[in-house]
Amino acid sequence: MLALVIAVLLSPQDAAKTLDAYLDRRWDAPASATEDVVQALKLDAAGVEKVLREGRSSIGEPPQPRGKLTGNLALPLEHVDHATKYFIYVPRSYDPKKAAPIVIVGHGGSSARDLDFGARAALGGMQPFWLDCAEKHGFLVLAPLSDRGWGAIGYSIVFSALSKVQREYRVDPDRVYITGHSMGGHLTWRSGIGLADRWGAVSPMSGGYDYVKDKQVYTLFNVPGYATYGKREPYQINEFNNIIRKWMEAHAYPWVNRECEGGHEIFPDEIEPVWKFFAERPRDLYRKRVYARAGGSLEYAKADANAQWRKEHTWTAGRPIPASTVHWLRLVPLPADTPPEKAVQSVWAVNKGDNSFEIVSENARRLRIYLHPKMVDFAKPVKVVANGKTAFEKRVAPDLRTMLELVREFDDRGRVFHAAIEFEVAGDGAVPEPTHK
Repeated sequence: MLALVIAVLLSPQDAAKTLDAYLDRRWDAPASATEDVVQALKLDAAGVEKVLREGRSSIGEPPQPRGKLTGNLALPLEHVDHATKYFIYVPRSYDPKKAAPIVIVGHGGSSARDLDFGARAALGGMQPFWLDCAEKHGFLVLAPLSDRGWGAIGYSIVFSALSKVQREYRVDPDRVYITGHSMGGHLTWRSGIGLADRWGAVSPMSGGYDYVKDKQVYTLFNVPGYATYGKREPYQINEFNNIIRKWMEAHAYPWVNRECEGGHEIFPDEIEPVWKFFAERPRDLYRKRVYARAGGSLEYAKADANAQWRKEHTWTAGRPIPASTVHWLRLVPLPADTPPEKAVQSVWAVNKGDNSFEIVSENARRLRIYLHPKMVDFAKPVKVVANGKTAFEKRVAPDLRTMLELVREFDDRGRVFHAAIEFEVAGDGAVPEPTHK
């Protein structure tokens, strides 16, 4: 049973402890846990948001030393029957009373490599220039190691590491960034494409494919990025990156795409600009416009397979990694028997102000919009027009259950919304190519 202290009015410290217990048991809490927390807190939505954003009730001195890269720390995965290791760098300026930004680094290699190779790749990619920048800008650096590539199991590695570290360090949930070289560059591109609302910004290095041809570049509308690559890359990487750069420039994306003299390498002169780019871009979950394009189950819930691993992994039931949200918009999976030509949902969603949202979509049949006081006035009706027809129009009350369950689902204290609306979508519209113009 989830242990909660219920009082007429909890102190701020006790309220924070109550939320810590709720979030820490997100995988095995009883069905009544959310209702128990709501009753225990006795706070309104603004009060709960304040406690969430202030972070954990107690963060002590860092378990790893400041000013030093500590490696080979154990990392059991939360979603898959596998375990790995990670490196962490703690800047000398780190203060457990102040939320720090964090950069996640995906190393290069391949899915058949072992952890010793991953450690060498991670060390070669981080020292000395990345750690110098981390020290200068006050960032934590987290480098998980993968001997299973950066596919679905790789995402479990990334988010298991982040969940662990944010319980030991005071991490700012709106200043989480991801970068990586080669295979880690592919990870970073895909993370921006399919998980844009997890990051403040991304920086893929010497990775990527022709994301224009398959339209995956469209969803990079939702996250700023700084890509680096060499003029003499293998596997057409520079060719693909130049295609992406040309398309992004035509659509005014908030990206820097830097082709550098050299080959398949990390470019030291670009590291400081990347970190400055990160430092200037906290995540904004309440932006005016979002674009979504996705199909399938909209979650990672199945382990990758590779004959070279000599082991078939099992994904733990009830622990999916959601890939259905784009900031305040959430797609709902289509029926399994949906014809392939109708299976990819595309949505252009705009918060027009004055409590009004406009949706243009193709193949989406049900959508959810999360709401926050920065987006709407809860004293007035909220209106949604989807494909030219009114799909929703009524007042919406703040709902602590929705807020808490979303934060717990993503293990993200910055993913705070006060309510959600869900509505049917009739027909299809002509979804435009996303542009920042």
